[in-house]
Parts: sequence; C-alpha cells; structure tokens
Amino acid sequence: MNSLNGTATTIETEVTDTTAPKTKVKKVRLPELFIDGGSSHTKYYLDKISGSYQSVAREFPKGYDLPTGYLGVFAIGEKGYAVGDSALSLSGGKLHEGYADDNKIKLLPTWIIGALTTHPSFLFKWMKKVKTGTVEITIKLSLLSLSSHRKKEIEKAIKDITFTFDEREFKINISEYALYPEGYGAACAAKKVLKSNGCKDARFHILDLGGGTLTHTPYSNLNGVPRASNQNSVSGAGVMSITEFFAKESAKGDTGGNIYHFSRLKEALETSHIVDDQYSANIILGDTERDLGDRLQSGLESWAREIIGVRELLRDIKQLIRKGERVFLTGGGFKVEAVRHFVLSYLGNSELVTVLDNPQDVNITGIKS
Repeated sequence: MNSLNGTATTIETEVTDTTAPKTKVKKVRLPELFIDGGSSHTKYYLDKISGSYQSVAREFPKGYDLPTGYLGVFAIGEKGYAVGDSALSLSGGKLHEGYADDNKIKLLPTWIIGALTTHPSFLFKWMKKVKTGTVEITIKLSLLSLSSHRKKEIEKAIKDITFTFDEREFKINISEYALYPEGYGAACAAKKVLKSNGCKDARFHILDLGGGTLTHTPYSNLNGVPRASNQNSVSGAGVMSITEFFAKESAKGDTGGNIYHFSRLKEALETSHIVDDQYSANIILGDTERDLGDRLQSGLESWAREIIGVRELLRDIKQLIRKGERVFLTGGGFKVEAVRHFVLSYLGNSELVTVLDNPQDVNITGIKS
C-alpha cells in the first residue's frame, strides 16, 4: 500500500504502563473503492456492489446549468461534469472519450467521482449521517488498468477530491491506495479455483477480452500469491472490434439492402446465443425480426483471422494449452454466449480452459477472493 503523506518513518521507544486499565480500541473499517478503467467501460466495486459506466466524460463550462436527478452528473468547483450515458445524452461542453492520451491520470478524479455518483446509494447513506455542511468520506482506493506507475502524478491527482452532487458538497480523503495490473482480480479468482480443485499449478494464464483490448497475462502462483509477468495486449481488438466485423459481414449478400444501425448490431451481439450449436443474433427491423447468427459467426472468424495480433495471441494460447498450462477467460466479452462459444471452440474446448464466474466483474471483485 502507498501512503499519501510521503513522510519518513520515525521509530520511538515507549515504556508501557502495566498498571493502566486496558481499553478496547474499536477498529473502523474504511470503505474500499476498486476502479478498473477500460477503454470502453469504467468498472467499479464499492460496498459489495459492482457497476460500470461508459468511459466518456463531458466537461461543461462555468455557469452551465446541469439537470439534477441524473446518474453520474456532478460539479467540481464551478464546472459541471457528466459521465457515462449522461455524458452522451447531454449536449454542449467538451467530450473526453475513452482513456486516450494521458486521460487516465489527468481525469482520474473525474473517473473516481463518476463511480461514486453512478452508485448514489453510497453517497445518500453518508448524507444521512452528515445532515449539514460538507460530507467528508475517507476511503481506500485500488486502481486497476491504469497503465502507469507515476506515483507522484497519481498522488497529486487524488490528493484533493471535492465535488458537489445532489446539491451537497463532498470531500473524499484517500487514506491509502494500491495499483494492480490488469486482470489481477481474475488471477485471484483463478487461484481460488485452482485451490478448490486441488491443483498446485505454479503457472497459469489470464485471457481478458474487454471492450477495447484482448490481453494475455501469464501468472506465477508463488506461495498462493499470483504475480504477473510479460503482459501482451492487442489494442483495438476487443468487443468493439468484433462488433465492427459483425457489421461488415451483415452488409454483405442478401442482407446488403438493409442498413443496420451500429447500436442495434451491438445489442444483437450482446444478446446473441447458441442454439443447437448454431449462432443466433436477432435484430429487429421495423415489425419484423431477423437472425444474423451466420453473419456473426463470419464476423468472429474474420476477427480471429484478419487482426494479426489476435491471430498470433490465440495461437500462443493454443500452444500453452498443448503444454498443459491452464488458461482462465475473463472480461465482458466472455459474458456474451456466442463469443464465449467461439473462443472456446477456437482453443479446442480443452478442459484446461475455464471461463471464470461473472467474467464482466471478476477483474475487480476477485481481488477480495
């Protein structure tokens, strides 16, 4: 854990008064916020509740009146902000998309406040405790997928987090923070699965299919503590890329006369499934419904074939399986039944490949395993 005060440790010797009466010190459990910032969605885990919002934030100029009652809408000083769906539905201001450039650190307070304000029950609970004035909350913070270890910049970004939500002012104090590699929660969950099955694998692998990337991370299970090494990410090869290949295939042949809205195809992908070993992906066209399952299958095949990084990474995973090493699948992509079926089939449906429970959330919830 990293302390924010940066002071040196001083060792002092004290003489204990054995005649003094002993008093019990009540330990206060600090709430812990886990943030997993992906290029597509920012996921969080707080107070035993997990959630996510699209990794977009809209910044509004001074004096801009924002509506109340929206999830993820707040103010920092005199500027207004909105994250996720609220950022997309509101107009005006400046839109920050995904985690491009240095936005992961530069906008870190915005992403943290976004998590808190899209989980308002946590804030409402504190508002009841503190009836008037500023609501001050001390939390522990765990950051995943930050892709940075510049501690000074991180500490500067989280040193003073104040915002206004639902017409109340909040101040968030970070008592300590931790940086975890991408997929670390999944590794902890995988370790738990290995232990429950009586396995003593010293090495295993995490294959993470998120919104924007496909990532392979080898882990060494040393003394029951997973340690990552040599992470390999294919940027732009996540679920959004699969959707684009699906859209391209859907425009071919006898369906070419129909123009499918990208968001509808995305919904068809997310609700796709397997029926009698056949792909099914239904899309609504006016009063009718069309199954584009065959086009989804072609799209998935193109994704695995045409993106060189995906093709090479999946081949590497196949080779690891042949060597007898275990692979665990995680990420929101594996929540989709058709995608899960395709990747498992591509890897040979080996018993060494396991899809972790709740793959869309386990990257953060698994840390507590």
